[in-house]
Amino acid sequence: MVSTHELEKIFSALIVPMNKAQSINYHELGRLTKRQIEEGAEGFYCCGSSGEGLLLSIEERKRVLEKVLEHAGGKVPVIAHVGTVRTADAIELAQHAASAGADAISMIPPYYYHFSMEEIIRYYEDILDSVPGLPGIIYNIPQFTGVEFNKHNAERLLENPQIIGIKHTSQNLYAMERMHKAFPEKIIFNGFDEQFLGAMAMGATAAIGTTVNLFAPLFLRVRELYQNGRNQEALEIQESINKRVEILVSAGIFNGVKYAWTLRGVDCGACRKPFQPLTDVQKKMIENMVSKENI
Repeated sequence: MVSTHELEKIFSALIVPMNKAQSINYHELGRLTKRQIEEGAEGFYCCGSSGEGLLLSIEERKRVLEKVLEHAGGKVPVIAHVGTVRTADAIELAQHAASAGADAISMIPPYYYHFSMEEIIRYYEDILDSVPGLPGIIYNIPQFTGVEFNKHNAERLLENPQIIGIKHTSQNLYAMERMHKAFPEKIIFNGFDEQFLGAMAMGATAAIGTTVNLFAPLFLRVRELYQNGRNQEALEIQESINKRVEILVSAGIFNGVKYAWTLRGVDCGACRKPFQPLTDVQKKMIENMVSKENI
């Protein structure tokens, strides 16, 4: 099992390049993986929200993970997001991740049916039981799933030694700090890029982010400055991240990140339907950002 310390890193929530027919462009996925490692990404989170995981088939999710592991070549850790609404599918993805060599798995809670917390916890336990020894990470993203974890309702999971942390994609930093206080041995992965600095002040020691795809060096710099007590300088870099986040969110963040990478020479296409391609106006916003920021 990978040590907890090895996963206290800044992870790119990796986008997945698409061809015009919306099939996965595995060639560009390999190029993207290598380019991001060169630019400072310390790890990859595969097939989460940014990777359109719930718009991919089970077999596509498996192959994406295999390709990322292949091109990462052991240089950085790789976390496989295996969450989905059906426990059997999540178990199949988790077992594949274990056999493929992923360093950890992560799961959103099952969605749509308003499952009870007991059902949600058992879903996690069933998945973890199917891959003994493989570290697990809770994915807390209430704005998409309708479920918000806290130190009370997630206590049973956080007491499980196979759960090594939680990806906290929520603006509720109070709940995050309370989980950190109650379970200081667990890794808190910040999930909202625009609050990275604040999240570190409240206990986060790692990050998994969409805009890390593009701006890994900025996140590394914020962490370095914060760890050295240079908080004002860290805030200035965080503000520069947030300026970019604001543009990308205005244009449509997942397609915006893809288009920015296309402008940088890795053709990432557009997100799968029902996402719609960027308009000319939205593309111009991204073009201006890339030009002005020299990314």
